[in-house]
Amino acid sequence: MQSFKKLAQISPNHLPSLILLSGEEPFLMKRFQRQLIEKILPEPMRELNLAVFESSFQITDVLESLETLPVMAAKKLVVLKNPFFLETKGRALTAREDQRLHQYLQKPSPDSCLIFYCGTKPDGRKKTFKLVKENGWVEMFPRLKEAELRSFIMDEAKRKGKEFDPAAIRRFIDSFDYFGREPSQDLQDVSNEIAKLSALAGTDDIITRSHVELSTQASFQNDVFLLIESFAMKRASETQVRFHQLLARGEPLLKVVGFLRNQFRSMIRMKVLQQKGYSQAKIADKLKQHPFSVKKNLEYCKQFSVEDLLNLLNAFLQIDRQMKSGYMEPLLAMELLITEVCNE
Repeated sequence: MQSFKKLAQISPNHLPSLILLSGEEPFLMKRFQRQLIEKILPEPMRELNLAVFESSFQITDVLESLETLPVMAAKKLVVLKNPFFLETKGRALTAREDQRLHQYLQKPSPDSCLIFYCGTKPDGRKKTFKLVKENGWVEMFPRLKEAELRSFIMDEAKRKGKEFDPAAIRRFIDSFDYFGREPSQDLQDVSNEIAKLSALAGTDDIITRSHVELSTQASFQNDVFLLIESFAMKRASETQVRFHQLLARGEPLLKVVGFLRNQFRSMIRMKVLQQKGYSQAKIADKLKQHPFSVKKNLEYCKQFSVEDLLNLLNAFLQIDRQMKSGYMEPLLAMELLITEVCNE
């Protein structure tokens, strides 16, 4: 990733005196900060040259620390963790504190490095943010794109002395709710699962799909996506097995059917937009969904016509009504629907 490459290329003497870190991936932010500290401060002198301010702190104390010369190091590092005054609804500094801080930011000490570690997205309209951006280095850590996530996974495995085979890495990515509209997992979860896989692989250098299947604890949403995939590919036995596995793990039938209903409704909209000439990116933007999710659903859509998708949606709606009215055994209705669709 570019931020780490940039850090590796900067010498300690040329490190900016102001750095702001923020983004949706705290795992990368923490790793970047750790590597920055290790690069600038040798271990024997670290304690004398590193000051961390968190939660409640006084700007006067921060500025005093910044004015202290480093001891046998290129720079002194001062870290402000979650600076409240940069948050949109955070507590403001007093007029005097603002003035003193802004004076410093306009002409920061070349012997110190002030790091703003923002766990919450900073307000870019505030003068403090603008001064840091103007006179220092602002590094954002957004959620990764698919190619970046693949690279991250391979690098993490390499740190453990392992390597993913192609089928394993594809299955591993699919097992995570990373690219959802409101994702529930981040890179910390990905890293934790890679550690589990490495332990499971033992002396094997290669992490296989079998290792992933044994180890990965997929979310409900991703389990349903795998169900939809087998459904779309008309693999009847696999679809029945995946459907019953969800129920065996305690997922309510109403929840499973409801998710399938919503997913196929979304697929109809994607299919129609694609037929109207919309690109994958335009569809994602119009439907406010992640491009990866749209890409996967469009692959599934290839197996169905719009009429097929409408019939499926109506079938799920009918099963939903049956469950609520008690008219027919809903489990049997789902099993029959899977058999009918997969045997067409």
